[in-house]
Amino acid sequence: MSKYLNQRALSLLTLLLFVLCIVLTIFYFRERESNPAHALETYSFINPTRNLIEQKHFFSTLQPLREDIRNTIADYEAEGYRVGLYFEYLNTGGNISVNPDMRFWPASLSKMPTAFVVMKKIQDGDWELSNELVLFEEDRDNRFGMLYTEPVGTRLTVEELLKKLLVESDNTAHKMLIRNVASTEFDMLIEALGMGELFDKEYDITAKEYSRIFSALFNASYLDREHSQMLLTYLAETPFTEFIDSGIPDDVVFSHKIGEEFEKSVFLDSGIVYVPNRPYLITIMVDTSANDGGVEKAKEIMKTLSEKAYNYVASY
Repeated sequence: MSKYLNQRALSLLTLLLFVLCIVLTIFYFRERESNPAHALETYSFINPTRNLIEQKHFFSTLQPLREDIRNTIADYEAEGYRVGLYFEYLNTGGNISVNPDMRFWPASLSKMPTAFVVMKKIQDGDWELSNELVLFEEDRDNRFGMLYTEPVGTRLTVEELLKKLLVESDNTAHKMLIRNVASTEFDMLIEALGMGELFDKEYDITAKEYSRIFSALFNASYLDREHSQMLLTYLAETPFTEFIDSGIPDDVVFSHKIGEEFEKSVFLDSGIVYVPNRPYLITIMVDTSANDGGVEKAKEIMKTLSEKAYNYVASY
């Protein structure tokens, strides 16, 4: 009986070892296939980001959205409004551009190049975020923000000024920063990004060309990842939600910059919508002056277009 039991135990042990070998073999090959290093070796000619995001997030066509957006903008144009739009699905680079050559007064969107130049000085070690700048009388600008109410001689750190610039869109903070950087530093930025057509002689911009600023931030192609992340974090904290943000659910992060010029009836918004695993860049510029629609019409137009973009990306 003891010999029989020993043989049975040995057989059972052999079977268990065999099953364990099969399981380990399956596990090994599954891990090998999902290993980024193996994937990089196997698909060496393919964009390496494809190894980090599931295939379902790389949908192939934007044509239904493209037609919908173009038709919607055509309807607004028939009412007399000028609308420029650029959309890019960042996983694939697929994009939609409507009126790519139509120019608009940039208003506060012009603050983004300043933020780039300042952050580049920090990245290069020329400045530190803790450095302080002094408010001069000539810096005061009451058109946007509240920093102008502070007394002359007030000292603020570069970090504080950047936050006021990007979160609050403060004009006085903008002037304080511009006064302390050289025009050649802006030239270097424009040249590095290949954006010689960003501004025309009237200083107007297009939605398509301006979008390259946010593309450079997302890809950390001008600033490094640390400093690009810092700017995008500030931009995600802005309280201005009445334009593109109004067409996006509250729980979706939107890093963006708005611009408003009420005298010209020009309203703008540009940034990155962080739908989980499906980020996209969107810029919308609206001129309501011809039909006296004002900011309320701009809000309607941007919300409508933003909702279409979000719903397509989120539900595809």
